[in-house]
Amino acid sequence: MARTYYAEGRQIAKGIQALLILAGLSLFFYTDLKKIWWMFFVILFGSVLVGEIVGAMWTKKKRIEKKERASQAKKTVDRKPAVNTATKTTKSTTNKKLSDHDLLRANVDALSGTDFERLMEMYYKDQGYKVQRTGGSGDHEVDLILKGKEGYKIAVQCKRWKQDVGNDIVLRLKAGKQVHGCYDAWIVTTSNFTTAAREAAERLNIKLINGLILHDKLKKWKSQKAL
Repeated sequence: MARTYYAEGRQIAKGIQALLILAGLSLFFYTDLKKIWWMFFVILFGSVLVGEIVGAMWTKKKRIEKKERASQAKKTVDRKPAVNTATKTTKSTTNKKLSDHDLLRANVDALSGTDFERLMEMYYKDQGYKVQRTGGSGDHEVDLILKGKEGYKIAVQCKRWKQDVGNDIVLRLKAGKQVHGCYDAWIVTTSNFTTAAREAAERLNIKLINGLILHDKLKKWKSQKAL
């Protein structure tokens, strides 16, 4: 999703407010209402209030629909037949935790999200940062917190994705950066970023590292580790 429901709700609220203010002021100036001076402020306040209410209701409705879809999808998954023993064995082998040595030799694009975070933790430690992993529920889109020699902290979001990263991730990382008290914020991905994500990151001063840049950095790092 390129935009958050909240952002879309705000746009709807502003659109309604603009229409109501335009209609209300037209009515005010071209009728006898202009003789009642306080009606001017009633129109402005009422337009803003109605827009906010409609925008909030729209956002709430969309979030409820999203939860219902997720619940329905979970029920569908639960109905799937159990896999055979051979499939389970293959799965457990695939999900087996890799050692640090294995991580260095593995194809980055084939790593799990957790192993990708571990690899980036190793990389940034070798770059001289103190690294704290925060991945998990309630991480506020922050997987790693780096602390440099200068003492300030950097919030890092790691996305081992195939699809482009949208601006919803950028917006949530901005909030996560503030929650964790970080000075800077970076997003590292094996893929790329949407145009909207780049525009949002530029406004919010968030550094974006795409797959091409990342692969180049990791290639140089791994070659140095091998020496």
